[in-house]
Amino acid sequence: MKRLSIVMVLCSCFTTCRTPYDDIPIRDVNFTISINATNLIHTGGYEYFTGGISGIVIYRFDISTFYAYDRACPYDWADGGCVSVVELTLYDSLCGSSFNILNGYPYSGSKAEHPLRQYQTRLIDDYTLQVYN
Repeated sequence: MKRLSIVMVLCSCFTTCRTPYDDIPIRDVNFTISINATNLIHTGGYEYFTGGISGIVIYRFDISTFYAYDRACPYDWADGGCVSVVELTLYDSLCGSSFNILNGYPYSGSKAEHPLRQYQTRLIDDYTLQVYN
């Protein structure tokens, strides 16, 4: 009886717990870019790329730190909600949600409750960046 209770509790946890991205499909992302050929050549630069669900935005924080996010807004991605950089904030004009460019989390007052999907970045050498999941 004790085992049955434990199994029932575990099953209910797995069926009721959801991740922030349950509704957003996962797309494989794995590409490299030449930093010299983009606005990422300097600190504070950003650039849009194809890939993911609604495209990918990459922001260069410092000499070796890059942040890459899917542009699909977690709140309204199915309706075409897509973030763009506005004064170093990621903003979805469709629902009005705004996100911190350093961690992808929504600011208070946003309709979105979950962060943007973030991709991994890795400097291969001084001029080549890999973006992947």
